[in-house]
Amino acid sequence: MKQTTIREGIKHLLSTEPGFQNFVPHEKIELFLRPAGFEGICALVIEQQISVAAANSIKKRVFGLMKKVNAREFLKLKDDMIRNAGLSRPKINYLKGVAEKEVNGQFNFEHLEKLNDKDAHDYLCQLKGIGSWTADCYLMACLGRADIWPVGDIGLQESVKKLKNLKERPSVEDMTSIARDWRPFRSVAANLLWADYD
Repeated sequence: MKQTTIREGIKHLLSTEPGFQNFVPHEKIELFLRPAGFEGICALVIEQQISVAAANSIKKRVFGLMKKVNAREFLKLKDDMIRNAGLSRPKINYLKGVAEKEVNGQFNFEHLEKLNDKDAHDYLCQLKGIGSWTADCYLMACLGRADIWPVGDIGLQESVKKLKNLKERPSVEDMTSIARDWRPFRSVAANLLWADYD
């Protein structure tokens, strides 16, 4: 995301949700960023449903097995090597599947970049092991899309609970309706809320 988008987004969010003033840092916002392409998908699959510290440790070890993190290099790795680096068998299978599809031309990251948010989300979700959270995070963190809102993310739900002074974590439906007025800058909202949660 460009700095101008972030500035516009913060201005819009403060006008629609004054509570955001407690979430805007005085220094620069730490954005959730990942590289585009296979490396980004690889990072996000590793990060699924584990702590930030565990994910960073596994990522470092898995990425260290390759000269360059890409689909071809990943397919050269033996499963036991990746397993010893800390990655679970299902995640190894998901990433091998993505890598094979990219190498065989059945999935194209450059084509993905040309699609609108909904079509790009659906295109990613056709890959085994890539659900809504991973697709949303790819669009936001790897492609810099400005209006992505991962409704099922527990960290975001906790921060929205704090923002709105709720008694319990909002449901997926609540998350959608609460963030409706934050469009078209829901990615900016997500980054502000995540920074507070972390």
